[in-house]
Amino acid sequence: MLKQILANVFRNVLPSIALGVLLVATSSGSAKELSAQDIRDRYQLNGDVYKVDGRQIVSGPEATSYWRPDRDSGIIKGDWSGDSENASFAIRYRFQVLDDRSIRAVIEEYAKQLPDDNGPEFKDLLEKKEFTIENLEPIVWQIKNSKGRHLVVRFYVSLREVSKPVSVDSLPVAGTGISVTDSAGFLWAEGVQFNGRYVGLTSHRGTLALSYVPFAGAREMGEAEGDKISLRVDKKFKINLKAATSFLPAGVTAKVYAVYLPEKKSKGVHSVGTFDTNKEDRVEKALKK
Repeated sequence: MLKQILANVFRNVLPSIALGVLLVATSSGSAKELSAQDIRDRYQLNGDVYKVDGRQIVSGPEATSYWRPDRDSGIIKGDWSGDSENASFAIRYRFQVLDDRSIRAVIEEYAKQLPDDNGPEFKDLLEKKEFTIENLEPIVWQIKNSKGRHLVVRFYVSLREVSKPVSVDSLPVAGTGISVTDSAGFLWAEGVQFNGRYVGLTSHRGTLALSYVPFAGAREMGEAEGDKISLRVDKKFKINLKAATSFLPAGVTAKVYAVYLPEKKSKGVHSVGTFDTNKEDRVEKALKK
């Protein structure tokens, strides 16, 4: 019964997805057959949440998000949660491209999300399922933790165009409406702006300085593409910046050099300081204050 309901709910949605997949396959296939590594480099996990009632979509998407793979492992994994008047969800996901080019997925749903110093903690497993995704077919997951109207979460994989990181020495790190978060689930800052060769901020989570060019004390930590900068501090900890405007021109990907000082914190959660400069000695002074 559930499968029939969900099939009816997404009857008008999934054909458009299938068409998109067909177009990608046609355009990419005409040039080169994708290897498993090609897919690992290009795949992206997308998620939508809809409120449904029987055979009809009541509203949505209630929430949307997307995730990209870890550069070392090629695996997409993490937690996604949300609340509404009639339902809440706490989902843990893991997607991995196999050598035969299929994608193995594991979805876990939990009953509770509890606050923790290291980020939200999920408790009380409700259901766990494994899937093998072929031909980029979506996964539609009905939320168990609901009352009355139900939520369904749709996960689907898409392939994005990627470019090799290039040198952008002449460009500043510039963006507005920037939010800064980390992989532990903490929000560092929201609505900040940068415009300088060297930029950074100090929050309750520490001090971060970054640039598209190397500078004293910095190391290559991540990449900038479109409206996002992704920094990998270590194998377990990442920092993400997302702007209302694009950091770089369309089709350009740049290496990002950064310094992260976790011990150099602001006075409180709502205390955030930013800096931007075109001179390297000034960023050094900002880090030493």
